[in-house]
Amino acid sequence: MQPGAHPCCPDCGEPLTGPHAACPACALPLSGAVAGELWRVDLALADLRTREAQLTARRNELVAALRAARTGTNQAEDHSGAVSSPAPGRPRDLPVRAVQNLLLALGGLLLVVSAIVFTAVSWGHLGIGGRAAILLGLTGLVLAAPIPLRRRGLAATAETLAMLGLALLFLDGYAAWQVGLAGLDAIHPQPYTAGLIGVVAVAFATYGRLARLRLPIPVAVGLAQLPLAVLTFDKGAFWLVAALLATACADATAWLAGRRRMVAVYFGCTWSLGVVIGLAESLETYEPRSAWPLSGALIVAVVAGLVIAVRAPRPWAVALTAVAAITLITALAVPTHMLSESPWAVAPAPLAGLAVTVLAVLASRTASAAKAAPLRAAVVQTSVTAAVTAAIATALLSTPVAMPVIVALAGPLNQSEVWSGIGTTGVRAALGAQSIAGPSDLVVLAALALVCAVLAFFVVRRGRTDDADWRARFHMLIVVALAFASVTMAVSSVALGLPYPAVIAVQLVLAVGLAALSARTALVSVLALAAALEVCAWALVSEPATLIVLGVLAVTAAVTARVAHTPAVRAGAATTATLLIGGEAVALWVAADLQPRFVTFVLLGVAGVAMIVAALLQAGPRVAVEITGYALGTAGLLLAVDLPMFSLACAVAGVLTTGTALRPDRRAAGYVGTAFLLLAGWTRLLAERVELVEAYTVPFSLVLLAIGWRRARQSSSWAAYGAGLSFSFLPSLLAVYAQLGGWIRPLTLGVASFVVLLLGARSRLQAPVALGGFTLAAVALHELAPWIAQLVTAVPRWVPVAAGGVVLVLIGATYEARLKDVRRMRAGFRGLR
Repeated sequence: MQPGAHPCCPDCGEPLTGPHAACPACALPLSGAVAGELWRVDLALADLRTREAQLTARRNELVAALRAARTGTNQAEDHSGAVSSPAPGRPRDLPVRAVQNLLLALGGLLLVVSAIVFTAVSWGHLGIGGRAAILLGLTGLVLAAPIPLRRRGLAATAETLAMLGLALLFLDGYAAWQVGLAGLDAIHPQPYTAGLIGVVAVAFATYGRLARLRLPIPVAVGLAQLPLAVLTFDKGAFWLVAALLATACADATAWLAGRRRMVAVYFGCTWSLGVVIGLAESLETYEPRSAWPLSGALIVAVVAGLVIAVRAPRPWAVALTAVAAITLITALAVPTHMLSESPWAVAPAPLAGLAVTVLAVLASRTASAAKAAPLRAAVVQTSVTAAVTAAIATALLSTPVAMPVIVALAGPLNQSEVWSGIGTTGVRAALGAQSIAGPSDLVVLAALALVCAVLAFFVVRRGRTDDADWRARFHMLIVVALAFASVTMAVSSVALGLPYPAVIAVQLVLAVGLAALSARTALVSVLALAAALEVCAWALVSEPATLIVLGVLAVTAAVTARVAHTPAVRAGAATTATLLIGGEAVALWVAADLQPRFVTFVLLGVAGVAMIVAALLQAGPRVAVEITGYALGTAGLLLAVDLPMFSLACAVAGVLTTGTALRPDRRAAGYVGTAFLLLAGWTRLLAERVELVEAYTVPFSLVLLAIGWRRARQSSSWAAYGAGLSFSFLPSLLAVYAQLGGWIRPLTLGVASFVVLLLGARSRLQAPVALGGFTLAAVALHELAPWIAQLVTAVPRWVPVAAGGVVLVLIGATYEARLKDVRRMRAGFRGLR
């Protein structure tokens, strides 16, 4: 292979204009046997991509042909009763089984709610015999029903009824305690609840094994996680954490014995909950007498997590090890910090992390010959990273280093109003001199500089190797080093007491420099965005600083979007530039002492410019600028102060969106523009408190319908009649629900929609059928609503909920048959033009 055979570097993507023995950007060798094999692999992959594109195009043609054939046979299917199968290649939102399970779950939930309401509300209206008979009889029937249902193949329905039976078992236990059966009311509610959960868990697991159902045993195991936590819920944080971790240890033992995935999931949930509560309580504890027991419990959790980690699959192992390492550092650092009043008590924590690094490297070398060497090596590397990170974070957050950094980065905005000015006292006084004055300034700079030096040493050392496994870590170390260097630069300008303009200039230069670096390295874009947000926070205190910073950052983001190598960076920079231009426009408008109520149209103007610019850009930045423009336009609409302003803003948005529809790839925007224009007219009528809206809508609807009638043969019914019918039906329907016009409007609108529905069905037109049917149904619902409300209030409250649950369960049980009916109706509706 000749040097420079690649058109671009295979690693960093740098274009190569001529023969090169190595990449000029990342020094990747481009000659030799390995580079030649890489070149052949790239050629083979390019051929495969070309073949895939050809096959995909041919597949789309075949799918289009089948869809056309299906449309032509819809008439025959209506007479024969056959149902057309879904178009091949068309993705479904949810599979049939998932929808069926969802309906059954919702139905079962409603039945459970109705049973709870019945037990809690209607319980006192029945005697002891009636209570026992209803609950026991219902529980027995519900638990017996899944057995024959499973034999008939209705497994999902059987599982739903089994879950309903579980809820009824708990209601039986509550009822027995409430009425004092066999002296149960003498037991305290907390131990009784724990015992009831344990008994129901054992009984439900036995029932699931005998009935051969799938869900009862996992649910019973999940219930078995609760008794100890319920018993110790009000005994203090330590006892709750101990109960959760004891349950997790029992799960770990069961998993080691049987390796059941279900037990592993429950272990992860219980262990994570215990660790989170223990960490939160240890950080809020100020007494060593309470902190040491919590630390002991957390150490037990660390041991259990590591025992499972070395035997678990790789993702679980990495997650468990990272959390265990962070937990161990916190469990040891917090009590140690309490032994001394000095804030530097945990300063050796980073040294402990470095010691863990050395031990982990030695352990990784000795584990290479073990049976599970790759997994254990991953566990060791993860523990090293998490331990060092947690140690450094614990040391920094527990010492005076943290507060000066936070104060310097946050800026004076939290102590001043927007554009209130920095005053003549300087930056340090505006931030609060007690927060950043004294030796802590030097501590901040020294600590950050030390971290940057150590990270830079690792970057240089790893940069001399060609190991591909370390390449990702090499880039990550560069980004981390740049992050600490950026923080150091931002804090230094404040710690040295520079004037406010100098602080803004330093931070602005930092943001621009990081943006320039992000054009070549994608990870640096996160740092550039953070630096831009920080300098904006500082600039909002002063009006001139805001105008200058937003303008400079907008230009920088636009240039980055133009020259960046990565599509994601280009799109993100284009989005940021559009947002900054919108902010600059608003700032200029407010600075010019113009009326703030017209900011809506400023944002709409920026959105219009963004739509024009998007049409001139490439695919990636084009979509980003266009979406951001839509977001700015939406924000402008939301800032409208009253209905007349909102109506005018909707009209402007409709004109802009209709103009966007002139692009060949944005024809659908015309429908959105039409909707905005209709909404502008309707809201204007509402703003003027016009009750007889038909006087303004019906004449225009007749004109639109006449125009559509002349074009009906050349276009679809929606293009011909959709706008005309919607322009009258929807405002009148809103007036009906606003109780305007008495009984005449609902009657007239109902008759008109019924006539439109009949004419559409007779002419087989889809738009009149859909709009007429929707309007007629909405009017009927409005007229029947009082009678439905009276019926609902006349029966007990649990009856409508139970009726809805029964309906959902029945629909779920017969979902396949109902799905065929829906498909038949959909095929008939699609047959309309």
